[in-house]
Amino acid sequence: MHTTCPKGAKIDTAMKQQPSYILVVNGTKVERPVFVLGAPHSGVPEIASALSHAPGLHLGFGSPGVLNAVYAVARRPSLAQEKVSGTASLLREAYAEAWQLTPLTCPRCPGPGAGVPANTSGEPCEHSAGVRRYGDAGPDLLFCASALHEAFPDALFVQVIRDGRDAVAAMLDDEVALAWLNPSAARIEHEFPNHFFGLGEEADLTAFRDGSNAVKCAMRWRGAVRMHARLRGEIGEDRLMTLRYEDVPGGEVAAAQRLREFTGARVSATDLVDPASWGSGAWRDRLTRQEAGEVGEVAGTELSRLGYT
Repeated sequence: MHTTCPKGAKIDTAMKQQPSYILVVNGTKVERPVFVLGAPHSGVPEIASALSHAPGLHLGFGSPGVLNAVYAVARRPSLAQEKVSGTASLLREAYAEAWQLTPLTCPRCPGPGAGVPANTSGEPCEHSAGVRRYGDAGPDLLFCASALHEAFPDALFVQVIRDGRDAVAAMLDDEVALAWLNPSAARIEHEFPNHFFGLGEEADLTAFRDGSNAVKCAMRWRGAVRMHARLRGEIGEDRLMTLRYEDVPGGEVAAAQRLREFTGARVSATDLVDPASWGSGAWRDRLTRQEAGEVGEVAGTELSRLGYT
């Protein structure tokens, strides 16, 4: 349901800061949703996993409907700029469906194989009553963060930063990440500039077309870092929190405390402890000397600015 004001009515500053819509999911008004952002393989799943265990917070991980909407915006930034209200509505509608918790969609319910009666399969499940907050940590949310902010003006964003060399090394081992680099998927000539592919200048078009996969992955990481910087000024510090991937191992208590203070969710430090996940510096063994050199050439400025020397 959307609310509107009569033509010519005066709206004070306080009212302008309030969402111009009311989204109700599972009988609960959606307020201050939490979105976790980051470049590919920058630690978003690890942070999101800890947040998803917080009582009362339902965090999605990119349902098909949400992913379709996200990629429609992320790969075509001009869409969000030219059709702001339409893009915001597209994202809200995608989440309104994705956040529905029914016996068939709730991660805590047995699922479709449990033989749920047809007359109750579309109704809110028993777990939905305990959910008070919503959010998402699906792939590549970073690249449509501006549109998400427009769709949910009271949203909170947690962005995760990781050493670009480790991120690139992981991308090179990820078939899904590499699939985006295929010419048929990229179509870089149709949308420029484009942070999704790390394209900011005319010279980037040639570098992306002719470069190795390491170069292209480094460009994607560089584009993400530049998007992080832009969002800081666009969204504001009160709505945006930055967490460095390398600071979490050994600093789980401090990281959990920051997440609790920022999101209001009861994040446990125990959920951030996973020795198998928090690996840093693996790029030294996983990147060839040539690949490491290419990453440094493409993203050296951003690596240095973030303290990765």
